Amino acid sequence: MSNAGAGVKEMAELLRSGAKMLSYSCPECGSPLFQLKSGEIWCAKCKRRVVIVPESQDESVGAGEPLWESLERNLLAKVSSMNGMLSAESDPQKVKELSDVISSLLASIERLRRLKG
Repeated sequence: MSNAGAGVKEMAELLRSGAKMLSYSCPECGSPLFQLKSGEIWCAKCKRRVVIVPESQDESVGAGEPLWESLERNLLAKVSSMNGMLSAESDPQKVKELSDVISSLLASIERLRRLKG
């Protein structure tokens, strides 16, 4: 099976699991993005989480909190949440999926911190 076929299979699985296909596409591969039941945005082809930031959004969020700090705080909260789910999980496949998501979140935090300088 080709790599494209694997992406289509993953997309079909996401739809069967209740995810919604969005009108946005992945900035890396151009594939359609999906919103999972958890609210996370996911690229089936890249198999990773995607964060959508509206173009009109300025550099601050809420009561004077910079966008970067808000994003880092949210990512850390997701890591904490996923860690709780991981500690309660015994199914090896779900442990792997949760570990992959945590790894992706940590990589995002690391990239964010490098961008912030």
